[in-house]
Amino acid sequence: MLTRAQKQEQIDALRAILSPAQGLFVMDFTGLTVGEVTELRRKVKEANGNYRVVRNTLAKLAVAETDHKVLGQLLTGPAAVAYTSQDAVLLAKALADFAKAHDKLKFRGGLVEGQLLDALQAKQVASLPSKQELVARLLFLLQSPMRRLVTVLSAPVRGLAVSLHQIAENKERQVQA
Repeated sequence: MLTRAQKQEQIDALRAILSPAQGLFVMDFTGLTVGEVTELRRKVKEANGNYRVVRNTLAKLAVAETDHKVLGQLLTGPAAVAYTSQDAVLLAKALADFAKAHDKLKFRGGLVEGQLLDALQAKQVASLPSKQELVARLLFLLQSPMRRLVTVLSAPVRGLAVSLHQIAENKERQVQA
């Protein structure tokens, strides 16, 4: 049995790690073996996230005074929280991939960028492109008009250079003949 001071330490520790998180997913892990949970933790770590089994009452108290207080609705029964302060989509993809292979892991919901998600919406986050992919697409879209403009503006100069080169070659041939 934990003392009140120990519980308060756990609440403070949970608050410290969950407060800066950009993406939080509450998972039902009932029925997973220790080996499967270890594999899940490894996959979550590769996605720049963390996975932690939490006591619901302590977790609810930890998020009660933060921006994540709506997360308390999802904390019923055996629960684990996967969280990241980086790209929530990468974490969601890692969780969804693991859940496909292990049907005992289920999404309960999540919190991404302050938005509460139900189980279906949390799974759908995994199908979104990551922030890096979106930035790459945006840069491509921004770069494309500039590239086209440069091509169009350089076409007359290129045409003039080609014409001058052909005239010079014709004059050389006339001088040699």
